[in-house]
Amino acid sequence: MSSQTVTNAFSVDVEDWFQVSDFEAQVSFSDWDRYESRVERNTRRVLSLLAEFKVKATFFILTWNAERFPGLVEQIAAEGHEVATHGYSHRLVYEQGKDLYRRDLEKSQEILCRILGHPVRGYRAPSFSVTARSMWALDVMLETGIEYDSSIFPVRDLLYGMPGALRFPFVIHSAGSRKLVEFPMTTTRLGNRNLPLGGGAYLRLLPYQYMRWGMRRVNREGEVAVVYLHPWEIDPAQPRLKSRGKRGISTHYVNLGSMEDKLRRLLTDFCFAPVSQVLKDRGLLAA
Repeated sequence: MSSQTVTNAFSVDVEDWFQVSDFEAQVSFSDWDRYESRVERNTRRVLSLLAEFKVKATFFILTWNAERFPGLVEQIAAEGHEVATHGYSHRLVYEQGKDLYRRDLEKSQEILCRILGHPVRGYRAPSFSVTARSMWALDVMLETGIEYDSSIFPVRDLLYGMPGALRFPFVIHSAGSRKLVEFPMTTTRLGNRNLPLGGGAYLRLLPYQYMRWGMRRVNREGEVAVVYLHPWEIDPAQPRLKSRGKRGISTHYVNLGSMEDKLRRLLTDFCFAPVSQVLKDRGLLAA
């Protein structure tokens, strides 16, 4: 099956440059207001890029930003994109505990519902932190009305990952008439190992040919991929902080200057739609 006949999912995790997990040791949540915000201008650059290629996407919005820039959320929706939640405070799910996680998720849902006038359907955890240590988060999602999740990454990583998870969209949880659909971050299988695709750091750090090769393999299987990026990844001029990250090394600033060109190639080579649309087309999500 040609990559041009499969519609994949395109997503944007709307975080500011200083809100990433790699900077937690340098930038405390209580100090976020002290840092220069670049999320509006960078997200609008992403919106312009998507408009140029006539692509609609899902924007998983960190709602600390939505509180401060509700007009940005309104613009995303007005341009025909899907709005979903990325939580409120960008704390790793498995470090929060169930009660704090529930409060964070519900707060994020309330903020977006107030801005949009309707509930959001989708969620993505900060740094894909739904792992074997935080499977209880799936119950919370279902209980709070989330219809689909895109947080599980079927790889091994020091920060996240569930290497034994299913690789393509599936119903992960149900209760009565409600169900939760999982859209795992995309991998391609080589031997007995899952290789990460997905976009973000993998698109920045690795040659574009790797991403194109992997996504074409997935599409030839008749399966769909989900791609993501952060608005700060197309901003080479962002301020610099020294950090070893959570893995002992940070890749935050690597190849920022080449990211937009890679995105343009990706948007040329593949077809994309919002996450919910792709799941509806697969019969996994109601209209």
